[in-house]
Amino acid sequence: MGDHDNFDDNQYPDNDEFIPYVTGGNLPQRNGAKVALWGKVTKVTANEGFYVKTVDDQEVLIRMKKPLCEALEGWYEIYGVSQGKSVLCDEYVAFSNDMTKNIDTEGHKSLAKFLAALDDPWNLGEQSSDMQGVTPMD
Repeated sequence: MGDHDNFDDNQYPDNDEFIPYVTGGNLPQRNGAKVALWGKVTKVTANEGFYVKTVDDQEVLIRMKKPLCEALEGWYEIYGVSQGKSVLCDEYVAFSNDMTKNIDTEGHKSLAKFLAALDDPWNLGEQSSDMQGVTPMD
């Protein structure tokens, strides 16, 4: 049953994969890895893709696999593979107007920094079981 693993991968390509949020500043550390990035579109180019300004005020090129066929403006969440100072885009999702009005760039910067500091965000050790003996106060 050597093919079994391939079957699972095809059926659920990303189900157990954690894609970390990054900022422009820690994008190069993730070179070659899948990342998620928040950015505000600053410039759209015919061939390369588009540029965004990240929450930490860095300009990042979002490279498209095929030319864009729509006008882009505002904030996007971008998924792709880090290529140092650019991202090879797999998909991008526009923020709604409500989200854009209340965008918490500082909070998102902190989140990305926090995730960058953790190698494995889901491995919290044994701490979760420590709470079993704790009784809530009245």
